[in-house]
Amino acid sequence: MAALSEEGRPRAVPRPYWWDDIDWPDGLDVALPAAVDVAIVGGGYAGLSAALTLTRAGRSVVVLDAQRPGHGASSRSGGMIGSGHRLSYAALARRYGERQAEAILREGLAALDFTTALIAREQIDCQFSRCGRFRGAWTAAAYEAMAREIETLRRAIGLDADVVDRAQARDEVATDRYHGGCVFHRHGGVHPARFLAGLLERARAAGTVVAGGASVRAIAGRRGAFVLATSRGTVAARDVIVATNGYTGQATPRLARRLLAVSAYLMATDPLGAARVRAIIPRQRMIVETRSRHCYYRPSPDGTRLIFGARAALQAITLEAAATRLRRFMVELFPDLAATGVSHVWTGSIAFARDHLTHIGVLDGIHYALACNGSGVAMAPYAGHKAALKVMGTPAGATAFDAHPFKVYPPFMRSQGALAVAETYYRLIDRREGSR
Repeated sequence: MAALSEEGRPRAVPRPYWWDDIDWPDGLDVALPAAVDVAIVGGGYAGLSAALTLTRAGRSVVVLDAQRPGHGASSRSGGMIGSGHRLSYAALARRYGERQAEAILREGLAALDFTTALIAREQIDCQFSRCGRFRGAWTAAAYEAMAREIETLRRAIGLDADVVDRAQARDEVATDRYHGGCVFHRHGGVHPARFLAGLLERARAAGTVVAGGASVRAIAGRRGAFVLATSRGTVAARDVIVATNGYTGQATPRLARRLLAVSAYLMATDPLGAARVRAIIPRQRMIVETRSRHCYYRPSPDGTRLIFGARAALQAITLEAAATRLRRFMVELFPDLAATGVSHVWTGSIAFARDHLTHIGVLDGIHYALACNGSGVAMAPYAGHKAALKVMGTPAGATAFDAHPFKVYPPFMRSQGALAVAETYYRLIDRREGSR
């Protein structure tokens, strides 16, 4: 019999909901090649996309993952796919100028187009739906800023989005907490683990060697003559791509210092039934919001339950604590769900760059595709593809991100003390915004 929570409900299963109905090879039985043209560190969306591009271009490729390929964020996310960006057009324009701001934002559109085309072209059965995304404005001021931003983006980059007022917002999501919002029509949702499994199958079918349980402990040498020491032996490679994002570690310390890894927490509710889920999200869209708490939620692909995530904590907490907090946030939005239980709760690591931009480049001769900044479902495959093109030396590998240096985080910004200070800061913001 399952253990019960204090409320008398079965405790949530501590693993991603997505893993229940899909499995994929762990790669433990795959022998490591002695030498390859390209070794890719990280078997998630970015690494597998890079591998697919390179293998089909005739390169010999091995993908090395410390665990089962895709065990990290790629099979753990909320499965929202869009052209998301962390900074507003106005903020980017102030920092880089209007022309570069538009170029950066167009990379987001290109990432969405690339990844949705990849799903279609490879016929990956990942339950992709171009259902749109609704972004709820938590305050009247946020709504006014959003309306200005959407008008600017429609004019500057042709963004397919519309603003909806407070009354219309009820047609998008059944809560009175939003002061309106906007709909991004080309965004959608996927089953993230199915997408991962499909991408893995296509890469292996093309001839990529994908090895699990092959933790990379060190990378020595130079471009043209690298040696990767792994937990399963050594591999020689002419080129290396690091695509580890929130799991970047001491094998590549200079890259790790350029990333801030943060834990994301998500949960799945007990089954609610399709009718009840549709009553909550009538158009079955992906939902995000403007407040600092940043709740994001969606129907499960079968439409019978909610997948719900938020900033539950910046420092590590137990999954039991995460489930309690996430459920509280959900009930604040939807009081009618007060009696709803949680079936699954899980976490994964995402990574942020100091400038909140994706970075695709070369450091010490090692190529990298890193820093998806919480928007990796579309951006990671695109970044991996672009990194592969850079390895091949083709002009098509260029992006607007190339103009911006990949800056190191000062040590204090990556410390536990800094996270504790940030946690306190965000709690004050939450209180100001009316969140508990």
